[in-house]
Amino acid sequence: MFVERDGRWTRTPSEHFKDCGYCTKTTIADDLNPEEADEGWAVDATEVDPYFFDDGYTLAAATGFARVWEGAETLSRFLQTERGRLDPGVRVVELGAGVGACGLIAACGGAHVALTDVAPVVEDVVRRNIAQNALGEATERAAWPNAFRVGCGSATRATLDWTSPIPDRPFGALDASSLYDADVLIAAECVWLRDLVAPFVDTASTLLKGGVGKLILCVRDRSTSDDPASGKAFAHTSEVIRAFTTAGCVVEELHREDSREDFGKEIFIFSVRAAARRERDEAS
Repeated sequence: MFVERDGRWTRTPSEHFKDCGYCTKTTIADDLNPEEADEGWAVDATEVDPYFFDDGYTLAAATGFARVWEGAETLSRFLQTERGRLDPGVRVVELGAGVGACGLIAACGGAHVALTDVAPVVEDVVRRNIAQNALGEATERAAWPNAFRVGCGSATRATLDWTSPIPDRPFGALDASSLYDADVLIAAECVWLRDLVAPFVDTASTLLKGGVGKLILCVRDRSTSDDPASGKAFAHTSEVIRAFTTAGCVVEELHREDSREDFGKEIFIFSVRAAARRERDEAS
């Protein structure tokens, strides 16, 4: 995948990065061949996920190790639109980063991004993809610890497992920075399985209630039933919305489009805020 200086991805037009002299290209490596960049949106993944046998890794945490998932494509494009672009200098945490496409796109546009996932993913493909796009150490005060300049912003990495408590010092014992210092959370394709909904919503809502402004969430619906008792593995979009509402959050639909991979299915982008935070924002 590339973001070219003329404002175009390999296959997707973009306007967001036209005026940024640093954004010559952004490369995303797939995990099947770490020496090469994926020049297309999807790689045929027929091999075993390389993290499958690592400690702390589960099938539910699988990140589509050899491709950029359709929901991540959609969110990456949305972040380049007038409605979706993030303010330069904003602090972002990407949840379930996978190969890191969305977070690196946000960094290219000027955000300071911490890409998070389970440890095996963070220390392998996320680390590599940050390094491939690094332009030197980030020196801006708003940058996260250990960050590198990427495009007009910066990127770093941190381990975050939704089934465990949010770490107090995700960037190391000697650094007091917290994920609660973020302005925005972004996430794509993180709640595709029913088993992922509860831990993801718990983690995201905890951060939102702790002071993070909002979550921009992309959901690519793969379900055949919205009944949790049906025994089906894939989560329905309505289940995700209900889970956030139950957790004390307000969900607003920002965008939807038809899936290009699965006829009859849709992709949604939502803004999620803690209810109390939204009330304060509206009052002000």
